[in-house]
Amino acid sequence: MLVLKAEVDRSIGTLDSSDVLQGKDGWLFLKDVGDSKSISDYQGLTAYSDAEKAELSALIQQLNDELSARGSRLLILFAPAKEGVYSDRMPASIPIVSRPTQVQELSAYLQTNTACPVLFPLPELTEAAAAQQVYYKYDTHWNNAGAWLAAQKTLAALDMPAAQDWPLFLTEPEIPCPADLAAMCGRWNMASDDVYLEPDVPTAERIEGSDGAELMRFSGSGSNSLLLARDSYGAALAPYLAEGFHDTLVLHGNVLTVDTLLAEQTTIPDTVVIEVAERFCGDLTGRVKVLLAWLENC
Repeated sequence: MLVLKAEVDRSIGTLDSSDVLQGKDGWLFLKDVGDSKSISDYQGLTAYSDAEKAELSALIQQLNDELSARGSRLLILFAPAKEGVYSDRMPASIPIVSRPTQVQELSAYLQTNTACPVLFPLPELTEAAAAQQVYYKYDTHWNNAGAWLAAQKTLAALDMPAAQDWPLFLTEPEIPCPADLAAMCGRWNMASDDVYLEPDVPTAERIEGSDGAELMRFSGSGSNSLLLARDSYGAALAPYLAEGFHDTLVLHGNVLTVDTLLAEQTTIPDTVVIEVAERFCGDLTGRVKVLLAWLENC
């Protein structure tokens, strides 16, 4: 019944879903769901107060200072939401109300008021999207091309070797593309026209944890060590970013606790990267506080 309803909706160009928005050319986007305000964020209807920005900035600066005192460095990476990167696929019924968005404003504020690099690669991903698909059509996340680009921008911001030109992307027709949005609205059998891309580049070897597990370790061709505190966007990012390091521990926010850090990250890594999706930017405060508490006990 759900599939039949979805097929009828698609045939007449509509989508009856409380969670998923029908975009142009069949693209799907996430609506405001639970604590995620994807559409409101895109429209510019959400914002941090001055007090909230100042408090978060102070916490990040404290974490940066604590790491720097121990010979480590910190970088914050905001993963742009699909709605902003593919605004040309958003329906006319969802207009932009104001700019900057809350994360555009927050990242600019943090860049000015903290000493650590803060990345929000929306312009780079938007520009790239004109020539190369960088997010999945029926999923909320960036694809391997988008993740690879974000990894290169992160490495460059850390003054590490990073690729400047697009690699060759291999198509893998036998690998199904992620399609969380299609599954949410009963269109899981209609998402076959998206193409899985794999950049023809070296990636770090995963030596612990299954693909996308909440705890993973990688061994790359670079030197030094990395701790990557991530959310769902970091799963695709990790192999490309970890290639620039010798040892990498990747922890999903679900397992980013003081106890886990004390057990799994027994030495201070050379670099700490906190990746947080735009729609979950409110999670950044909690992650910073966990890392501060870990440093107090490490």
